[in-house]
This record gives sequence, C-alpha cells and structure tokens, in this order.
Amino acid sequence: MRRQTVILMLVSLLLLLLLIPIRLAIMILLDISDISKILPRSASFLPVIGSVLSAFIVGFLVKIVTLKIYKEEKPARIAFLAIFFIALLISVYTINVPSIGPSPQKVIYYTLYENEVYVNPYFGEISLPFKEMDWTKEYGLRLSRYLKREEGIVNGTGGFVFQNISSVYMGIFVYPSPHKNPKCENALRDLEEMLKNKGWQSIEVPPEALKKRNFIGRLINATMLQQGNKAVYLECSDVMAYGRLIILYGEKEEVIELASILS
Repeated sequence: MRRQTVILMLVSLLLLLLLIPIRLAIMILLDISDISKILPRSASFLPVIGSVLSAFIVGFLVKIVTLKIYKEEKPARIAFLAIFFIALLISVYTINVPSIGPSPQKVIYYTLYENEVYVNPYFGEISLPFKEMDWTKEYGLRLSRYLKREEGIVNGTGGFVFQNISSVYMGIFVYPSPHKNPKCENALRDLEEMLKNKGWQSIEVPPEALKKRNFIGRLINATMLQQGNKAVYLECSDVMAYGRLIILYGEKEEVIELASILS
C-alpha cells in the first residue's frame, strides 16, 4: 500500500509539472483554430479556459493512474478532485498573458492590460477601465478581414487615473504583419475616406499621440476627424509584427486625452 501511494504521488507530481506546457498547448490550439471565433472575445478568456481545461486533463490522467493502481473508483474520484483543484490553484497563481510568442490575442492583451504607460506612482500598474461592448457596427465603423477584434467603452470616472474619460468607445482590430500586407493602413484610409464623405473634418492629431512610448511596437499612421463636439481617432501601428488598428470615438476632449496616453 505504501509503495502504491509513493508511485501515485510521484506520478501526480510529474503531471503537475506538465500543467503549464499543457495549458500553453491548449491556448495555442484555441488561438489558431476556428473554434476561437465562437468563444468570448475577452482578452483574458483564453488563459482562463486554458487553465480550467489543463487542470481537468491533469486530474483526469491522475484518476486513470489511480484506477490502475488501486482498482477502485472511490480513491480515483478523490485523487481526481484533489489534483484538479491543486492544478487550478497553480494556474491561478501563474496565469498571465500567453508567453507563446506574438499572437493577435497577445496584441490585444498588451494594449488593454499590460501597458507600461498606465503606471501610477501611488497605485502601481493600472489596467485601462475597459468594458466589452459591440458598438462599431451600430456607428458604421465595423471593419472586415481582420484576424481578431476587441471593442468596448472606456469609463474611468470611478478611479483616479482616468477620471477625465467618462465615455470613449474603443475598438482594437488586429491584422496580418504590415510588412507583408497593408490591410491595417488600407482599413485606416477607408475609414477616413468614409467619414469625410459623411461630413467629418480632419483635425490635428494630438502631438502626444504621435510620440509613442510603446515598447512593443511603432506608430505607422494616425489621423483624427471631428464633427460637432464628437471626434474619431484612427491609429495604425506595427505591434509584435501585427498590424493594430485602434478606433476611438466620443467627445473631442476625452478622445484626445485617451489617444495621448494609449501606446
């Protein structure tokens, strides 16, 4: 019995060591497969589902080993539950943006949640107060032929860092590498031309928006248009070898402020 327990513990430890590689493999498969199109588009969703599935797989493998050793269902169920929750806890403490190299998902994640610009000396790193919301189609700004998109609204009135931004709509569209394919730049020009045809007027881009402090990319082109007290900011950047198009829509002053701190 003691020998069986030692074997089970060693096997469980080995499988737990494989937890993170299994999680990364699941995230890669989800990110490159068609199934990712029907999953929620939240930038943090892939790490979450990857963690749950990898914990389940490790727990299930331990259950199979336990059945082989003890020939009973009860210890196998107990082993499965114990390892599943241990693996889940490990994943919670190690979860982060996928470190699997550049990907459209990673471009979105860094834009929203891992940006060195959003650092306050008192509160440390602060994520953009972004809430998912489909809005580009309603406002006639929906693009096509992109690899991945994330859109929503930025409302920072409840905090200290972004309190001057109460309602700016934001869309992030990721395209193939701008070095090989000009889809990002073409999309920006198409949007600009469409807006001008609807009566929007070009205005000067905030100088701060042109001085990118972005450690993961470079600015390719940016433009800003105004109609009444509303403004639209369009930006195409080369980020992690992908074309990233950002659309901001809202009150002119708020759009200018958000465009100036984005990177």
